[in-house]
Amino acid sequence: MLEERRRRLAALLRPELPGLVDEITREVRRVVPEYGRPLEELHGGLLRERVQYAVRLFADLVEYPQLARGDADRRFRDIGRAEGHAGRTLDQLHAALRTGGRVAWRRVARIERQRSLPAVDVSWLADRLFVYLDELASLSAQGYREARVQSQEAGRGLRRRLLRLILQRPPVSRTAVADLARTVGWPVPEQCALVAVEPEPGTHPEPDPALEPDVLADLRDAEPCLLVPGPVTSERLQRLSAAMHGARLAVGPTVPLADASASLRWARQGLRLVGDGVLPDVPVTVCADHWAALWLLSDPALVKQVTKRRLAPLNTFPPKQRARLAGTLFAWLQAQGNVQEAAVVLRVHPRTVRYRMRQIEDAFGPDLRDPTARFEIEAALRAVDLLTPHEHQE
Repeated sequence: MLEERRRRLAALLRPELPGLVDEITREVRRVVPEYGRPLEELHGGLLRERVQYAVRLFADLVEYPQLARGDADRRFRDIGRAEGHAGRTLDQLHAALRTGGRVAWRRVARIERQRSLPAVDVSWLADRLFVYLDELASLSAQGYREARVQSQEAGRGLRRRLLRLILQRPPVSRTAVADLARTVGWPVPEQCALVAVEPEPGTHPEPDPALEPDVLADLRDAEPCLLVPGPVTSERLQRLSAAMHGARLAVGPTVPLADASASLRWARQGLRLVGDGVLPDVPVTVCADHWAALWLLSDPALVKQVTKRRLAPLNTFPPKQRARLAGTLFAWLQAQGNVQEAAVVLRVHPRTVRYRMRQIEDAFGPDLRDPTARFEIEAALRAVDLLTPHEHQE
């Protein structure tokens, strides 16, 4: 009985298909204007071709429900992908499907009146039609989402390429940067700041939707980073920190775009010093707040050599006395030789400072009166102060 119904209803539907295809095509173009633009007509009636395929498949499935669907399912997913790549929205695609369903149902109602179809046949056909439309919507939406993901990933890939191009050394031409920036729709700034990113162990951050569109990100690199058009405000830093939840950030100085790699170098140095415990462990480290530490510790091997050379006179004293004398000398140099100020800093009596300074002067000799030597001594002591107790000079 069911097979007979299937054959009978399919036979009624097939003569209606050519006119139904034309009617659905016209109505979709009317209801969804995006499908009626002149550009669509240049593609050789692509909409009509899709409608024709869908209605013929429906008639075939009415008669042969066990018909293999693999190729058809792929085709409808491909339609969804094509819509995604064309820039139309999923709402527009679903509106076209709903419109086609309404026109098809009107045609079924007309057949019912003309052929006096039993209510059971009409109900059965309605069930098949609406299930079919749901399947088409689901398959096309799946393809659409795949296309959007691919498109977004391609866009992120181009933006990563742009960031790497900006950071490339020796620098590439401004024209090359401008051309790729135009392709991805990124306004080229005059200034920027680079942000070094250290994700939490075991995490692999991806650009968060909250990451603002003018920020370039390369979070797949072994040393992830961001480029932020400058100058960078504290409000911008707060938004960045929120977007990159779970990650330490270090912000390099604001520089001309051509010097972006230098900003990144300092940002990464700042992040390393946070990891070493030299700089405070905070969510966002602003390098401009720590220039002395970044400068003095930018070359650990050189710092060690300067320290070894300039602080060698202190090695003649026992370790505890050496530490007290080093602290006294550092305070005295920072106070520009003012014993009273040094004593306040050290919380000792001025006589104690004078006594220690006599020992220091005997050990260092004329170096304390030589401007170059005195500068290097203070720099070495400042480096030791930054590193203590994490690292000690030999």
